[in-house]
Amino acid sequence: MSLEDKRDALFNPAVTTDPLRAPTTKAAPYPVEALGDTLGKAAKALHEVVKAPLAMCAQSVLASAALSAQTHFNVKLPWGEIKPLSLFILTVALSGERKTTIDKLVLGAAKAQEFEDLAAYQVSLKNYEDELSHWKAANEKRNKKQSPRNQAASDFEALAESEATPQPEAPIMPLRFVEDPTAEGLYKLLAVGQPSVGMFSDEGALVIGGHALSKDNAIKTMAMWCKLWDGSNLTRVRAGEGASALYNRRLSINLQAQPEVMEKLLNDSMANAQGFLARCLTAWPDSTIGTRHINNFERVDDRPELKRLFAVLKTLTEAEPRTSERSKQELDPIELPLTDNNTVTMALRAVNQFETMMGSGNDLCELTDRASKAVENACRIAGILAVIESGMATRSISKKHLGNGLILMQWYLEESLRIKSVSVVPQSVKDAETLVNWLQERNIKLFNSTMILQKGANQLRSKARLEPAIKELMDNGYLALNESGTFIEGKPARTSWRILSYVV
Repeated sequence: MSLEDKRDALFNPAVTTDPLRAPTTKAAPYPVEALGDTLGKAAKALHEVVKAPLAMCAQSVLASAALSAQTHFNVKLPWGEIKPLSLFILTVALSGERKTTIDKLVLGAAKAQEFEDLAAYQVSLKNYEDELSHWKAANEKRNKKQSPRNQAASDFEALAESEATPQPEAPIMPLRFVEDPTAEGLYKLLAVGQPSVGMFSDEGALVIGGHALSKDNAIKTMAMWCKLWDGSNLTRVRAGEGASALYNRRLSINLQAQPEVMEKLLNDSMANAQGFLARCLTAWPDSTIGTRHINNFERVDDRPELKRLFAVLKTLTEAEPRTSERSKQELDPIELPLTDNNTVTMALRAVNQFETMMGSGNDLCELTDRASKAVENACRIAGILAVIESGMATRSISKKHLGNGLILMQWYLEESLRIKSVSVVPQSVKDAETLVNWLQERNIKLFNSTMILQKGANQLRSKARLEPAIKELMDNGYLALNESGTFIEGKPARTSWRILSYVV
Protein backbone atom coordinates (compact mmCIF):
# COMPACT_ATOMS: atom_id res chain seq x y z
CA MET A 1 0.00 0.00 0.00
CA SER A 2 1.39 3.39 -0.97
CA LEU A 3 1.95 6.19 1.55
CA GLU A 4 -0.93 8.11 -0.02
CA ASP A 5 -3.25 5.09 0.38
CA LYS A 6 -2.23 4.74 4.01
CA ARG A 7 -3.08 8.40 4.59
CA ASP A 8 -6.48 8.02 2.94
CA ALA A 9 -7.20 4.98 5.12
CA LEU A 10 -6.54 7.10 8.22
CA PHE A 11 -8.96 9.80 7.06
CA ASN A 12 -12.58 9.06 7.95
CA PRO A 13 -14.99 11.85 6.92
CA ALA A 14 -17.95 9.99 8.44
CA VAL A 15 -16.64 10.24 12.01
CA THR A 16 -19.03 11.76 14.55
CA THR A 17 -18.00 15.24 15.67
CA ASP A 18 -19.29 17.89 18.04
CA PRO A 19 -19.83 21.42 16.64
CA LEU A 20 -17.19 23.94 17.60
CA ARG A 21 -19.82 26.68 17.80
CA ALA A 22 -23.33 26.66 19.18
CA PRO A 23 -25.90 26.32 16.38
CA THR A 24 -27.20 29.65 15.11
CA THR A 25 -30.82 30.26 16.02
CA LYS A 26 -33.12 32.34 13.86
CA ALA A 27 -33.94 35.86 15.00
CA ALA A 28 -37.41 36.37 16.43
CA PRO A 29 -39.67 38.56 14.26
CA TYR A 30 -39.23 42.25 15.05
CA PRO A 31 -42.37 43.55 16.83
CA VAL A 32 -42.83 46.32 14.28
CA GLU A 33 -46.41 47.10 15.40
CA ALA A 34 -44.97 48.34 18.70
CA LEU A 35 -43.28 51.19 16.82
CA GLY A 36 -46.68 52.79 16.36
CA ASP A 37 -48.61 53.86 13.30
CA THR A 38 -46.08 56.23 11.72
CA LEU A 39 -42.77 54.49 12.41
CA GLY A 40 -44.11 50.95 12.11
CA LYS A 41 -45.81 51.48 8.75
CA ALA A 42 -42.74 53.29 7.39
CA ALA A 43 -40.50 50.38 8.41
CA LYS A 44 -42.89 47.91 6.75
CA ALA A 45 -42.98 49.97 3.56
CA LEU A 46 -39.18 50.00 3.39
CA HIS A 47 -39.09 46.26 3.94
CA GLU A 48 -41.74 45.58 1.28
CA VAL A 49 -40.14 47.70 -1.44
CA VAL A 50 -36.40 47.50 -0.74
CA LYS A 51 -36.63 43.90 0.55
CA ALA A 52 -34.10 44.59 3.29
CA PRO A 53 -34.59 42.77 6.62
CA LEU A 54 -37.52 44.23 8.55
CA ALA A 55 -35.49 44.63 11.73
CA MET A 56 -32.85 46.63 9.84
CA CYS A 57 -35.54 48.93 8.43
CA ALA A 58 -37.05 49.35 11.90
CA GLN A 59 -33.64 50.15 13.41
CA SER A 60 -33.02 52.95 10.91
CA VAL A 61 -36.50 54.41 11.30
CA LEU A 62 -36.25 54.38 15.11
CA ALA A 63 -32.77 55.97 15.03
CA SER A 64 -33.93 58.83 12.79
CA ALA A 65 -36.89 59.44 15.11
CA ALA A 66 -34.56 59.57 18.14
CA LEU A 67 -32.34 62.13 16.41
CA SER A 68 -35.33 64.37 15.68
CA ALA A 69 -36.89 64.03 19.14
CA GLN A 70 -33.77 64.39 21.31
CA THR A 71 -33.36 68.05 20.37
CA HIS A 72 -36.68 69.07 21.90
CA PHE A 73 -37.56 66.59 24.65
CA ASN A 74 -36.21 64.71 27.66
CA VAL A 75 -37.83 61.82 29.47
CA LYS A 76 -38.56 62.04 33.18
CA LEU A 77 -37.98 58.53 34.44
CA PRO A 78 -40.45 57.18 37.03
CA TRP A 79 -37.75 57.40 39.74
CA GLY A 80 -37.24 61.10 39.01
CA GLU A 81 -34.09 61.28 36.86
CA ILE A 82 -34.19 63.41 33.71
CA LYS A 83 -32.59 61.72 30.69
CA PRO A 84 -32.26 62.44 26.95
CA LEU A 85 -34.38 60.70 24.32
CA SER A 86 -31.12 59.67 22.61
CA LEU A 87 -30.67 56.07 21.45
CA PHE A 88 -27.58 54.05 20.53
CA ILE A 89 -28.44 51.54 17.78
CA LEU A 90 -26.24 48.82 16.24
CA THR A 91 -27.27 46.63 13.30
CA VAL A 92 -25.35 43.65 11.91
CA ALA A 93 -25.98 42.99 8.22
CA LEU A 94 -24.15 41.32 5.36
CA SER A 95 -22.60 43.27 2.51
CA GLY A 96 -25.31 43.63 -0.13
CA GLU A 97 -28.12 43.75 2.44
CA ARG A 98 -28.97 47.29 1.19
CA LYS A 99 -27.84 49.15 4.28
CA THR A 100 -26.87 52.20 2.21
CA THR A 101 -30.22 52.29 0.41
CA ILE A 102 -32.17 52.23 3.68
CA ASP A 103 -29.94 54.86 5.27
CA LYS A 104 -30.30 57.24 2.32
CA LEU A 105 -34.08 56.83 2.22
CA VAL A 106 -34.64 57.35 5.94
CA LEU A 107 -32.21 60.26 6.30
CA GLY A 108 -32.75 61.81 2.87
CA ALA A 109 -34.97 64.65 4.07
CA ALA A 110 -32.76 65.49 7.07
CA LYS A 111 -29.56 65.46 5.01
CA ALA A 112 -31.16 67.60 2.31
CA GLN A 113 -32.11 70.11 5.00
CA GLU A 114 -28.57 70.02 6.34
CA PHE A 115 -27.21 70.70 2.82
CA GLU A 116 -29.48 73.76 2.45
CA ASP A 117 -28.52 75.02 5.90
CA LEU A 118 -24.83 74.65 5.11
CA ALA A 119 -25.25 76.86 2.03
CA ALA A 120 -26.95 79.55 4.13
CA TYR A 121 -24.28 79.11 6.80
CA GLN A 122 -21.50 80.03 4.35
CA VAL A 123 -23.22 83.36 3.68
CA SER A 124 -23.74 84.00 7.40
CA LEU A 125 -20.13 83.09 8.13
CA LYS A 126 -18.85 85.60 5.55
CA ASN A 127 -21.04 88.34 7.02
CA TYR A 128 -19.85 87.45 10.52
CA GLU A 129 -16.19 87.62 9.49
CA ASP A 130 -16.73 91.05 7.93
CA GLU A 131 -18.54 92.34 11.03
CA LEU A 132 -15.87 90.89 13.32
CA SER A 133 -13.08 92.51 11.32
CA HIS A 134 -14.86 95.89 11.51
CA TRP A 135 -15.48 95.46 15.25
CA LYS A 136 -11.83 94.55 15.92
CA ALA A 137 -10.60 97.53 13.94
CA ALA A 138 -12.81 99.85 15.95
CA ASN A 139 -11.72 98.19 19.17
CA GLU A 140 -8.04 98.64 18.33
CA LYS A 141 -8.56 102.34 17.74
CA ARG A 142 -10.36 102.63 21.06
CA ASN A 143 -7.44 101.04 22.88
CA LYS A 144 -4.78 102.99 20.99
CA LYS A 145 -3.17 105.51 23.29
CA GLN A 146 -3.04 108.84 21.56
CA SER A 147 -3.22 112.36 22.84
CA PRO A 148 -6.49 114.16 22.03
CA ARG A 149 -4.73 116.56 19.67
CA ASN A 150 -3.59 113.65 17.45
CA GLN A 151 -7.01 111.99 17.22
CA ALA A 152 -9.12 112.56 14.18
CA ALA A 153 -12.87 112.77 14.25
CA SER A 154 -13.05 109.27 12.77
CA ASP A 155 -11.16 107.95 15.79
CA PHE A 156 -13.75 109.35 18.18
CA GLU A 157 -16.48 107.85 16.00
CA ALA A 158 -14.76 104.45 16.11
CA LEU A 159 -14.39 104.75 19.88
CA ALA A 160 -18.08 105.46 20.36
CA GLU A 161 -19.09 102.68 17.94
CA SER A 162 -16.93 100.02 19.57
CA GLU A 163 -18.20 100.91 23.04
CA ALA A 164 -21.80 100.71 21.89
CA THR A 165 -21.53 97.58 19.72
CA PRO A 166 -21.06 94.13 21.34
CA GLN A 167 -18.76 91.63 19.71
CA PRO A 168 -20.56 89.86 16.83
CA GLU A 169 -21.68 86.27 17.48
CA ALA A 170 -20.49 83.53 15.16
CA PRO A 171 -23.23 81.60 13.35
CA ILE A 172 -23.84 78.05 14.51
CA MET A 173 -22.54 75.42 12.11
CA PRO A 174 -25.59 73.41 10.96
CA LEU A 175 -23.78 70.05 10.75
CA ARG A 176 -26.07 67.38 12.25
CA PHE A 177 -24.41 64.17 11.04
CA VAL A 178 -20.95 62.82 11.78
CA GLU A 179 -19.38 59.48 10.81
CA ASP A 180 -16.03 58.99 12.54
CA PRO A 181 -15.33 61.74 15.08
CA THR A 182 -12.64 61.38 17.70
CA ALA A 183 -13.49 62.51 21.22
CA GLU A 184 -11.69 65.83 20.59
CA GLY A 185 -13.35 66.27 17.20
CA LEU A 186 -16.81 65.63 18.59
CA TYR A 187 -16.19 68.04 21.46
CA LYS A 188 -15.09 70.80 19.08
CA LEU A 189 -18.09 70.20 16.81
CA LEU A 190 -20.52 70.41 19.74
CA ALA A 191 -18.76 73.60 20.85
CA VAL A 192 -19.30 75.45 17.55
CA GLY A 193 -22.09 73.51 15.86
CA GLN A 194 -25.53 72.12 16.49
CA PRO A 195 -26.08 70.98 20.08
CA SER A 196 -27.84 67.85 18.84
CA VAL A 197 -26.08 65.50 16.40
CA GLY A 198 -26.29 61.97 15.07
CA MET A 199 -23.40 59.60 14.43
CA PHE A 200 -24.98 57.64 11.59
CA SER A 201 -23.04 55.32 9.30
CA ASP A 202 -24.07 52.55 6.93
CA GLU A 203 -20.38 51.59 6.86
CA GLY A 204 -19.73 51.01 10.54
CA ALA A 205 -16.17 49.93 9.75
CA LEU A 206 -15.35 53.64 9.43
CA VAL A 207 -16.08 53.97 13.14
CA ILE A 208 -15.22 50.54 14.51
CA GLY A 209 -11.96 50.33 12.57
CA GLY A 210 -11.31 54.06 12.48
CA HIS A 211 -9.29 56.54 14.50
CA ALA A 212 -12.04 57.11 17.09
CA LEU A 213 -11.88 53.50 18.32
CA SER A 214 -8.17 52.90 17.78
CA LYS A 215 -6.16 51.40 20.63
CA ASP A 216 -5.11 54.82 21.90
CA ASN A 217 -8.52 56.52 21.58
CA ALA A 218 -11.15 53.88 22.30
CA ILE A 219 -11.46 54.41 26.06
CA LYS A 220 -11.93 58.17 25.96
CA THR A 221 -14.16 58.02 22.87
CA MET A 222 -16.59 55.52 24.39
CA ALA A 223 -16.48 57.35 27.72
CA MET A 224 -17.64 60.52 25.96
CA TRP A 225 -20.40 58.65 24.10
CA CYS A 226 -21.65 57.21 27.39
CA LYS A 227 -21.65 60.64 29.04
CA LEU A 228 -23.70 62.08 26.20
CA TRP A 229 -26.17 59.16 26.40
CA ASP A 230 -26.53 59.87 30.10
CA GLY A 231 -27.09 63.58 29.47
CA SER A 232 -23.97 64.54 31.45
CA ASN A 233 -21.99 67.70 30.86
CA LEU A 234 -18.67 67.56 29.00
CA THR A 235 -15.59 69.29 30.39
CA ARG A 236 -12.11 69.70 28.99
CA VAL A 237 -8.88 71.21 30.33
CA ARG A 238 -5.98 71.76 27.94
CA ALA A 239 -2.70 73.58 28.60
CA GLY A 240 -2.90 75.59 25.40
CA GLU A 241 -6.67 76.12 25.30
CA GLY A 242 -7.59 76.45 28.96
CA ALA A 243 -10.72 74.95 30.52
CA SER A 244 -14.15 74.72 28.91
CA ALA A 245 -17.46 72.96 29.49
CA LEU A 246 -20.42 72.00 27.31
CA TYR A 247 -23.90 71.66 28.75
CA ASN A 248 -27.02 69.92 27.45
CA ARG A 249 -25.68 68.44 24.23
CA ARG A 250 -27.24 65.39 22.59
CA LEU A 251 -25.95 62.43 20.56
CA SER A 252 -27.76 59.49 18.94
CA ILE A 253 -25.84 56.67 17.25
CA ASN A 254 -26.87 54.37 14.41
CA LEU A 255 -24.12 52.08 13.11
CA GLN A 256 -24.62 49.35 10.51
CA ALA A 257 -21.78 46.96 9.73
CA GLN A 258 -20.93 43.53 8.35
CA PRO A 259 -20.70 40.63 10.84
CA GLU A 260 -16.90 40.43 10.77
CA VAL A 261 -16.66 44.14 11.62
CA MET A 262 -19.44 44.32 14.22
CA GLU A 263 -18.21 41.18 16.00
CA LYS A 264 -15.00 43.07 16.75
CA LEU A 265 -17.02 45.67 18.67
CA LEU A 266 -19.43 43.19 20.27
CA ASN A 267 -16.51 41.12 21.58
CA ASP A 268 -14.44 44.11 22.69
CA SER A 269 -13.77 43.88 26.42
CA MET A 270 -13.46 47.64 26.76
CA ALA A 271 -16.79 48.31 25.01
CA ASN A 272 -18.42 45.98 27.51
CA ALA A 273 -16.51 47.26 30.54
CA GLN A 274 -17.20 50.91 29.69
CA GLY A 275 -20.93 50.20 29.51
CA PHE A 276 -21.20 51.32 25.91
CA LEU A 277 -22.76 48.08 24.68
CA ALA A 278 -25.12 48.02 27.66
CA ARG A 279 -26.67 51.23 26.31
CA CYS A 280 -27.06 49.89 22.77
CA LEU A 281 -30.08 48.40 21.02
CA THR A 282 -28.54 45.70 18.85
CA ALA A 283 -30.07 43.63 16.05
CA TRP A 284 -28.64 40.90 13.82
CA PRO A 285 -31.52 40.08 11.47
CA ASP A 286 -31.62 37.04 9.22
CA SER A 287 -30.50 37.86 5.68
CA THR A 288 -33.04 38.38 2.91
CA ILE A 289 -30.47 37.92 0.14
CA GLY A 290 -31.67 35.32 -2.34
CA THR A 291 -35.36 35.89 -1.57
CA ARG A 292 -35.77 39.47 -2.82
CA HIS A 293 -37.80 38.71 -5.92
CA ILE A 294 -40.10 41.45 -7.25
CA ASN A 295 -43.13 41.65 -9.54
CA ASN A 296 -42.60 45.26 -10.58
CA PHE A 297 -40.39 48.27 -9.92
CA GLU A 298 -41.59 50.72 -7.29
CA ARG A 299 -40.19 53.96 -5.88
CA VAL A 300 -40.23 53.62 -2.12
CA ASP A 301 -40.35 57.38 -1.54
CA ASP A 302 -43.68 57.42 -3.35
CA ARG A 303 -45.21 55.31 -0.60
CA PRO A 304 -47.57 57.38 1.61
CA GLU A 305 -46.11 55.74 4.73
CA LEU A 306 -42.69 57.21 3.96
CA LYS A 307 -44.11 60.61 3.00
CA ARG A 308 -45.90 60.74 6.34
CA LEU A 309 -42.71 59.87 8.23
CA PHE A 310 -40.70 62.49 6.34
CA ALA A 311 -43.32 65.14 7.10
CA VAL A 312 -43.21 64.38 10.82
CA LEU A 313 -39.41 64.34 10.97
CA LYS A 314 -39.15 67.51 8.87
CA THR A 315 -41.43 69.38 11.28
CA LEU A 316 -39.32 68.31 14.26
CA THR A 317 -36.04 69.06 12.49
CA GLU A 318 -37.10 72.56 11.44
CA ALA A 319 -38.65 73.49 14.80
CA GLU A 320 -36.58 75.97 16.81
CA PRO A 321 -35.24 74.19 19.90
CA ARG A 322 -35.60 75.61 23.39
CA THR A 323 -32.24 76.85 24.62
CA SER A 324 -30.92 78.41 27.81
CA GLU A 325 -30.48 82.12 28.32
CA ARG A 326 -26.71 81.67 28.43
CA SER A 327 -26.26 80.18 24.98
CA LYS A 328 -28.21 79.13 21.91
CA GLN A 329 -26.14 75.96 21.96
CA GLU A 330 -27.35 74.83 25.38
CA LEU A 331 -30.56 72.90 24.92
CA ASP A 332 -33.41 73.22 27.37
CA PRO A 333 -35.62 70.29 26.34
CA ILE A 334 -39.19 69.83 27.56
CA GLU A 335 -39.54 67.09 30.19
CA LEU A 336 -41.93 64.24 29.42
CA PRO A 337 -43.18 62.46 32.57
CA LEU A 338 -45.28 59.30 32.63
CA THR A 339 -48.94 60.32 32.45
CA ASP A 340 -50.44 58.77 35.58
CA ASN A 341 -50.14 56.24 38.41
CA ASN A 342 -51.17 53.35 36.17
CA THR A 343 -48.26 54.08 33.85
CA VAL A 344 -45.87 54.39 36.80
CA THR A 345 -47.18 51.06 38.16
CA MET A 346 -46.42 49.44 34.79
CA ALA A 347 -42.85 50.75 34.98
CA LEU A 348 -42.52 49.52 38.57
CA ARG A 349 -43.62 46.01 37.64
CA ALA A 350 -41.21 46.00 34.70
CA VAL A 351 -38.29 46.97 36.95
CA ASN A 352 -39.09 44.10 39.33
CA GLN A 353 -39.62 41.62 36.50
CA PHE A 354 -36.26 42.41 34.92
CA GLU A 355 -34.61 42.27 38.34
CA THR A 356 -35.96 38.75 38.92
CA MET A 357 -34.81 37.65 35.46
CA MET A 358 -31.28 38.83 36.27
CA GLY A 359 -31.05 36.42 39.20
CA SER A 360 -28.60 33.52 39.15
CA GLY A 361 -29.72 30.85 36.70
CA ASN A 362 -32.50 32.96 35.19
CA ASP A 363 -32.84 34.12 31.58
CA LEU A 364 -30.96 37.40 31.94
CA CYS A 365 -28.32 36.37 34.47
CA GLU A 366 -25.56 36.78 31.85
CA LEU A 367 -26.98 40.01 30.51
CA THR A 368 -27.24 42.08 33.68
CA ASP A 369 -25.60 45.19 32.21
CA ARG A 370 -28.17 45.47 29.41
CA ALA A 371 -31.10 44.35 31.55
CA SER A 372 -30.24 46.99 34.17
CA LYS A 373 -30.85 49.70 31.57
CA ALA A 374 -33.88 48.02 29.97
CA VAL A 375 -36.59 50.10 31.65
CA GLU A 376 -34.71 53.35 30.99
CA ASN A 377 -34.30 52.45 27.32
CA ALA A 378 -37.99 51.47 27.20
CA CYS A 379 -38.93 54.88 28.62
CA ARG A 380 -36.73 56.62 26.04
CA ILE A 381 -38.37 54.66 23.21
CA ALA A 382 -41.80 55.43 24.69
CA GLY A 383 -40.98 59.14 24.73
CA ILE A 384 -39.89 59.01 21.09
CA LEU A 385 -43.10 57.20 20.10
CA ALA A 386 -45.14 59.86 21.90
CA VAL A 387 -43.28 62.68 20.13
CA ILE A 388 -43.71 61.08 16.70
CA GLU A 389 -47.45 60.77 17.40
CA SER A 390 -48.09 64.24 18.89
CA GLY A 391 -45.17 66.33 17.64
CA MET A 392 -44.10 69.49 19.42
CA ALA A 393 -47.33 69.45 21.47
CA THR A 394 -46.20 66.33 23.37
CA ARG A 395 -46.16 66.79 27.15
CA SER A 396 -46.29 63.29 28.63
CA ILE A 397 -45.80 59.57 27.96
CA SER A 398 -48.91 57.39 28.01
CA LYS A 399 -49.34 53.83 29.24
CA LYS A 400 -49.75 52.73 25.62
CA HIS A 401 -46.40 54.18 24.61
CA LEU A 402 -44.61 52.72 27.64
CA GLY A 403 -46.16 49.33 26.94
CA ASN A 404 -44.85 49.46 23.38
CA GLY A 405 -41.44 50.53 24.63
CA LEU A 406 -41.33 47.53 26.97
CA ILE A 407 -42.39 45.14 24.19
CA LEU A 408 -39.52 46.43 22.04
CA MET A 409 -37.04 46.15 24.92
CA GLN A 410 -38.03 42.54 25.57
CA TRP A 411 -37.23 41.83 21.93
CA TYR A 412 -33.87 43.63 22.16
CA LEU A 413 -32.90 41.64 25.27
CA GLU A 414 -33.88 38.37 23.61
CA GLU A 415 -31.90 39.40 20.54
CA SER A 416 -28.87 40.28 22.70
CA LEU A 417 -28.95 36.80 24.23
CA ARG A 418 -29.10 35.25 20.76
CA ILE A 419 -26.29 37.46 19.44
CA LYS A 420 -24.12 36.67 22.43
CA SER A 421 -24.31 32.96 21.65
CA VAL A 422 -23.38 33.67 18.02
CA SER A 423 -20.76 36.40 18.29
CA VAL A 424 -18.91 35.62 21.51
CA VAL A 425 -16.58 32.91 20.21
CA PRO A 426 -13.40 31.89 22.11
CA GLN A 427 -10.15 32.63 20.33
CA SER A 428 -9.24 28.92 20.47
CA VAL A 429 -12.35 28.07 18.44
CA LYS A 430 -11.60 30.72 15.81
CA ASP A 431 -8.02 29.45 15.58
CA ALA A 432 -9.24 25.84 15.31
CA GLU A 433 -11.41 26.80 12.34
CA THR A 434 -8.48 28.64 10.74
CA LEU A 435 -6.22 25.62 11.21
CA VAL A 436 -8.55 23.03 9.75
CA ASN A 437 -9.47 25.31 6.82
CA TRP A 438 -5.77 25.82 6.06
CA LEU A 439 -5.20 22.06 6.09
CA GLN A 440 -8.26 21.36 3.93
CA GLU A 441 -7.28 23.93 1.29
CA ARG A 442 -3.96 22.07 0.88
CA ASN A 443 -5.43 18.56 1.19
CA ILE A 444 -3.18 17.85 4.16
CA LYS A 445 -4.41 14.95 6.30
CA LEU A 446 -1.36 14.36 8.52
CA PHE A 447 0.60 17.15 10.21
CA ASN A 448 2.76 18.08 13.14
CA SER A 449 3.24 21.37 14.97
CA THR A 450 6.52 22.14 13.15
CA MET A 451 4.67 22.22 9.82
CA ILE A 452 2.13 24.75 11.11
CA LEU A 453 4.64 26.86 13.03
CA GLN A 454 6.77 27.21 9.90
CA LYS A 455 4.23 27.28 7.08
CA GLY A 456 0.77 27.73 8.58
CA ALA A 457 -1.51 30.74 8.82
CA ASN A 458 0.29 33.69 10.41
CA GLN A 459 -1.81 33.79 13.58
CA LEU A 460 -1.01 30.12 14.26
CA ARG A 461 2.77 30.45 14.03
CA SER A 462 3.02 30.54 17.81
CA LYS A 463 2.55 27.69 20.28
CA ALA A 464 0.37 29.89 22.48
CA ARG A 465 -2.25 30.01 19.71
CA LEU A 466 -1.64 26.66 18.01
CA GLU A 467 -1.85 24.34 21.02
CA PRO A 468 -5.33 25.48 22.22
CA ALA A 469 -6.60 25.21 18.62
CA ILE A 470 -5.39 21.62 18.32
CA LYS A 471 -6.95 20.77 21.70
CA GLU A 472 -10.32 22.15 20.55
CA LEU A 473 -10.20 19.97 17.43
CA MET A 474 -9.20 16.87 19.36
CA ASP A 475 -11.80 17.38 22.11
CA ASN A 476 -14.55 17.71 19.52
CA GLY A 477 -13.57 14.77 17.32
CA TYR A 478 -11.90 16.48 14.36
CA LEU A 479 -8.33 15.29 15.06
CA ALA A 480 -6.68 12.20 16.50
CA LEU A 481 -3.16 11.73 17.81
CA ASN A 482 -0.88 9.58 15.62
CA GLU A 483 1.56 6.97 16.87
CA SER A 484 4.97 8.35 17.73
CA GLY A 485 7.26 8.10 14.72
CA THR A 486 4.57 8.66 12.09
CA PHE A 487 6.22 10.14 9.02
CA ILE A 488 5.35 13.78 8.32
CA GLU A 489 6.86 15.32 5.19
CA GLY A 490 9.26 12.39 4.90
CA LYS A 491 10.52 12.52 8.51
CA PRO A 492 9.38 10.64 11.64
CA ALA A 493 7.60 12.94 14.09
CA ARG A 494 7.44 12.39 17.83
CA THR A 495 3.98 14.02 17.99
CA SER A 496 1.60 14.45 15.08
CA TRP A 497 -2.12 14.37 14.27
CA ARG A 498 -4.45 13.08 11.60
CA ILE A 499 -7.71 14.71 10.44
CA LEU A 500 -10.83 12.69 11.11
CA SER A 501 -13.28 15.27 9.77
CA TYR A 502 -13.34 18.81 8.50
CA VAL A 503 -15.30 21.63 10.12
CA VAL A 504 -18.45 22.37 8.14
